[in-house]
Amino acid sequence: MKKAISSFLSTILAAFVTVCGIPAAQAFASSGEAPAYTAGTYTGSSQGHESDVTAEVVFGDAGIESVTIDASGETPEIGGAAVEDLTAQFMEAQSADIDGVAGATETSDAAKRAVQQAIDAAAGTQAEAAALTDGVYTAKASSFGTKQQMEGEVTITDGKIADIVITDESDSQTAQWFSVAESLLIPRILEAQSLAVDSITGATTSSGAIKSIVAQSIEQAGGNVNDWYTPIEKSDETVVLEDYDVIVVGLGGSGILAYAAAADQGASVFGIEAAGEIGGNSISTFGPMVVNSKNMSEKYNNGEDNINADDVFNVWMDYVGTDEKEDIIRETVYRDGEIMDYYMDKFGFSFDGESFLGPAGYLPSFVIPEWDKEYTVFTASENNTKWYDLGPDKTWQYQNALDQAKAMNEKNDYMKELRADELLFDEDGNVIGVHANYYDGTQYEIYGKTVIIATGGFLGSDEMMKEVYGYTSHALGDLVNDGTGIRMGLSAGGTTYALGTLPMTHISQIPNIIRDDSLTADEKSILTSMALATDVKEIADDGTVLVSGDAESLEGETNLTVEIVYAPGFHYYNVYSEEDIANIKENGLSENQAAAFPIALTSGGVTPAAGTPIETIDHIMEVAMDTKNAFYGNAAEIAQQLGWDADVLAESLGDAEGKYYLIEVCGYSYGTVGGLDVDVNMNVLREDGTPIENLFAIGQDSQGVENKEGEAYTPWGGQAQMWIFISGKIAGDKAAAVAMAE
Repeated sequence: MKKAISSFLSTILAAFVTVCGIPAAQAFASSGEAPAYTAGTYTGSSQGHESDVTAEVVFGDAGIESVTIDASGETPEIGGAAVEDLTAQFMEAQSADIDGVAGATETSDAAKRAVQQAIDAAAGTQAEAAALTDGVYTAKASSFGTKQQMEGEVTITDGKIADIVITDESDSQTAQWFSVAESLLIPRILEAQSLAVDSITGATTSSGAIKSIVAQSIEQAGGNVNDWYTPIEKSDETVVLEDYDVIVVGLGGSGILAYAAAADQGASVFGIEAAGEIGGNSISTFGPMVVNSKNMSEKYNNGEDNINADDVFNVWMDYVGTDEKEDIIRETVYRDGEIMDYYMDKFGFSFDGESFLGPAGYLPSFVIPEWDKEYTVFTASENNTKWYDLGPDKTWQYQNALDQAKAMNEKNDYMKELRADELLFDEDGNVIGVHANYYDGTQYEIYGKTVIIATGGFLGSDEMMKEVYGYTSHALGDLVNDGTGIRMGLSAGGTTYALGTLPMTHISQIPNIIRDDSLTADEKSILTSMALATDVKEIADDGTVLVSGDAESLEGETNLTVEIVYAPGFHYYNVYSEEDIANIKENGLSENQAAAFPIALTSGGVTPAAGTPIETIDHIMEVAMDTKNAFYGNAAEIAQQLGWDADVLAESLGDAEGKYYLIEVCGYSYGTVGGLDVDVNMNVLREDGTPIENLFAIGQDSQGVENKEGEAYTPWGGQAQMWIFISGKIAGDKAAAVAMAE
């Protein structure tokens, strides 16, 4: 969507230049003479604040005809929002010599470098790179970790990058992705001697921080970082793999479980994973709902059932309000224990919950007190010690299962950093395989009798999120789940079900988490607590009152761990008057404010106890405004900043002239839920309800069948992880059976 907007704006601006009679080449040439260049489309790429910023520049006979900037990996409210302004500046200047956008300096500088690369390529010029001074250089950069910046040392020897060592970071406290970026990206930078190497899919933020550290070190060594974006030659090879029984697209939780089940049935299986590591967003969760696993019951519940399955089924059916998918929900509830036992017995999966509840093994439901033994937690590494902020390390369990399944057939295989993009069809329109792209440019055509789609939903697609919900959501973990699987299913004639089920959202935080040192950890915690407090007025994204300020629940609240999933746009603004801020400075936060804290996404700091004066509150609010986490002014001034109706906001605030701070808070989602429509065998269904016999969809690509349009996904606890086991096992079994029956 951003690319489309940028391209459209570029075209309009190019037309404006022509209509006004200003030769583009004249504007383009800073010396007054048009440079020599070859018409065509040229690209450039450079490291921004959080990601690579790319530029596509089209040159015509008279100069630059269009500029398309892709900063989709940057902070949406800052770097992402700067794209249109940057594009306009490039078109007006007809060069990379622009001012940039205030408040988005790193994104602006990256865009300038990227456009300059394209200009140099079009002109056929390449300035001689400045020599680097040998030495060891240190730098730091904001990354995914919320507790500190990433720090590193870069060794320059004989004018080359000789070594890159990350000396400190907090990314690895959140999940496994830092280690993936470290192990894959650093060797590629060293080998290529270029920062134009692709970021590691699934670890783009950590990759961006590593590149930023290297870029800063190059500048410290006397170089120009723009000289270090030598394009990486891509392969033009096509590899054909044939005669697989089952192809699994996506090796997150559900994909691995399907791979294992299909292999156990004797099928030959090939797995495709776009990220640099397996596991997907399943690695950022705690564990599945448990309905009477015999193994769990014997270990933790004296052999007794942990929950009444009939009760679970009836509550579930009441929640969705229709019997349309009764057969699927019935399978989910009544086969859950059997399927969990299968994966424990056959592939060594392990659950305990002991880190929370001692020897209990189970956790209580989020919302139904009677279900006091409702879900469990993956065992965290083999000695139950490796925990991340977002849950226990469980990649080892998935990797063990995948390795065991791969060994079941000498043909079985899988590849990481291989991104599927479309299904392959025969002349009659039947699905016969998958086309995919390897990170090095190699194209793959993989042919098989059945295909299982397990790509994780569409949280990573701004376009699909806006199409379905009208807006996007902040994300936890990677954004590999960009809707590819759903689009693939639709291309085969499939349809969707409950696509508008609200995303899995359990965590709230400010939208632009402050990852630098502009605030102390405690000051960051204070800002977050003020954003999450429920004893202040909450303003919706149109300036109207959402909550009056007496800690009442949002309309439509269903006792989820957080209510923000029901807020328009999954965000709102907490209102503090100037008098409130002065009172906090002198008398501290209220009991409610001091007690508010986020799950997982913390600064590592501590919010002072209620009544403790906050002497630095003015500085905290200043940084909050600089980072676009807070907005200040009277009703008219704030309305102008946020694009609201000033009269509506004034009525909501109760005062048109008084000065206020609006602190924004956003929901952070694990993933979407609605997806392709499937039957009880996990076959993708056509619009007429008939199954596509050799195409299956599982995990977040199909979980809508257990939910309700426009409502939160079934909220009792562990249900999404439960679904990956159920859908993975059924699809693996059925796909193998279909393939091997031919």
